[in-house]
Amino acid sequence: MKKILGHSVIYAIGNTANSAALLLLIPYLINALTPAEYGAWSIFEVTIFLLNLLSLAGLEVGLMREYWFQDDEQWRARLVGNTLMMASVIGMVIMVGGASLIAGGIDFDLPGAPHTLLLVLAIGWSEAIFTVFLTLFRIREQPITFITLSIGRMALFALFTVGLLEGGFGLTGALGARLIATVSFITAGLIVGWRWIAWQLDRALIRRIVSYGLPLLPANLAAYLLSTADRYIVQGFLSLENVAIYTFAYKIAAVLDVLVTRPFALDWAPRRFKIATQPHPEQKYAQALLIYLWVALGFALAVMALTPLLYALIAPPVYWSAMGLVPVILLAYIIYGLSYPLNIGIMLKDRTRDLPVIGWIAACCCLALCFWWIPVFGIAGAAWATVVAYMLWTGFIAIDSLHLYPVVYPWQQIGLIVSMGVIAYGGLWLSETWFSPTHPLVAGLRLTWVSALMIGCGWLVWHHRKEKFTSNRRLV
Repeated sequence: MKKILGHSVIYAIGNTANSAALLLLIPYLINALTPAEYGAWSIFEVTIFLLNLLSLAGLEVGLMREYWFQDDEQWRARLVGNTLMMASVIGMVIMVGGASLIAGGIDFDLPGAPHTLLLVLAIGWSEAIFTVFLTLFRIREQPITFITLSIGRMALFALFTVGLLEGGFGLTGALGARLIATVSFITAGLIVGWRWIAWQLDRALIRRIVSYGLPLLPANLAAYLLSTADRYIVQGFLSLENVAIYTFAYKIAAVLDVLVTRPFALDWAPRRFKIATQPHPEQKYAQALLIYLWVALGFALAVMALTPLLYALIAPPVYWSAMGLVPVILLAYIIYGLSYPLNIGIMLKDRTRDLPVIGWIAACCCLALCFWWIPVFGIAGAAWATVVAYMLWTGFIAIDSLHLYPVVYPWQQIGLIVSMGVIAYGGLWLSETWFSPTHPLVAGLRLTWVSALMIGCGWLVWHHRKEKFTSNRRLV
């Protein structure tokens, strides 16, 4: 058990490191690139994610599903080899198709085109292959290799990015740095994992992998639209500068997702099933919801307390206009994160087929609201469209899950946490009208205010839960 827990922590660190490294580069990028270039970088980021999604087509999930169903190591090696070959072929087809469109003269009106566009296609292809290697090392329970490759790639990416930007290569240099780092560590992964790979084409194996992983693609595409479509629509209706300003606010808020929601989701994936085998699982599910809500809300308020100081320290003045959207985006992240502790029924009752339907309802709503609100309200319309769409996502998941597996949630304690969060936010809002929130001392006082209220709230909730647990034991 200790070994499994230790490996899980290492994988969480590796996954977090990938996102954290990109976040750490942001202060440099927004100062080294023009707003238009950083806006294009933001569009390229979400496009690379889409290309990665399409190139993998759920293959890595199929690999995880099939790998340990056979004891034959040669069969497993062929499975890995066929997965890599399929991802390579799909990625090549996408790259050739994209390059053909670019060669045909399609003008995407983005800085550095067509070179930057070709680099984006190559990065999406290479990162899909790199993901398969990471999946292999995770399956083989090689956590040290996993984290070394993950962090090493991001460190090399950061190093080359700074070097090439300082050398005057601009946006093309930054994208080239990402491609160089990924290809370098694909080579490292190939060297380390060579003994677990067999390059022997097997159509039966490919069908098994694809039949399991491909049905997940519609749900993944819906999730992609839900989380990234606003950037494309902002570019279409407004400008790349607006994309840059909006994306920077998003990156500040994304600290909550990187440091709280994703680690929670990684741990929650197996834990929810383990809880189902224990006595009184409903109480533990309710407790998990309280813990996530308290931690996420407290962390979000801490980010809000420090946001003005962060803008003053790292962001050029042109980005400051979106500072007020950070709380809105944090609210969206909290709402989305709640879908994890609320998805009990869907996961326990094997109703994952409901997720694509819910995802597409939320994604279509997000698209409709973005097309409606962005021309009217600008980037604020994009932020609030995301909030509404995430409310639909989490709301439908909660309703469906409670129908399949009823859980009595402690609404009184939930109300207490939310109320304390509203009071804490009210104090932050008032402090901005009385003092300069960019002053370090004021930022420290704002953070102290949030910490005191949320710690006190946490103690009250914990004390109430402890008394209730003790009372239930006495009754038994």
